[in-house]
Amino acid sequence: MTGGESGGNESQNSGRHHPEKTIVKAFVTIAIIVILGYFLASFAMKLVREGPKEGNVVDYNGFRFEKTGLTWRTQWERDGLLYDLQFRHSPWEVENITVLGKVDERFQMPYLFITHDPPDNVPTRQNSFLFIASADMTSMLVSVFDRHPVEACTVNSTEECSKLPVATCSTNATVIYLKASDNAGILLDGNCATIQGREENLTRAANKAVYQWLGIIR
Repeated sequence: MTGGESGGNESQNSGRHHPEKTIVKAFVTIAIIVILGYFLASFAMKLVREGPKEGNVVDYNGFRFEKTGLTWRTQWERDGLLYDLQFRHSPWEVENITVLGKVDERFQMPYLFITHDPPDNVPTRQNSFLFIASADMTSMLVSVFDRHPVEACTVNSTEECSKLPVATCSTNATVIYLKASDNAGILLDGNCATIQGREENLTRAANKAVYQWLGIIR
């Protein structure tokens, strides 16, 4: 066979149509589409079963917390009763609030006061957070712990406080003292729990105290 004849044959072979190759390529393409479809369908079904992952549901120390609006909700059980609780702050957001000291049996005395220093006469952000912390703790103490706190002031120096009893940590009763302070924290001393902070840190400290009472933060 001459060189010219060889070149001509190669040219003819390269131009020929190979149906077997076309069939193989078609099968490979179909297989890839089927496999991708299977994984996409599996992923879609997983999303349907698990719901959207937006960081709104978190497990913490055996409790399931769900973000609803501006609050975190969880369930807490005691003596077969299930309580649906709401918190302004999640437990992991208040873990760094320090707790010092300890209470004794006097903290369980029948009379319970939530006391604070006389607020300013003009509305302030601190006053707003003070009232929020007091309302949150009162609601939790009544609904969960069956305690009925009385609002009080540390001194009778304003018109508002003149209508309330005076209670301090030296009062012979259970006292929760909500205090404005740049040093957020919880100070426990016998019959008294001083919960302090500035603005939002005050509500964080109040939530930390309740989480500890419930055993959610250990």
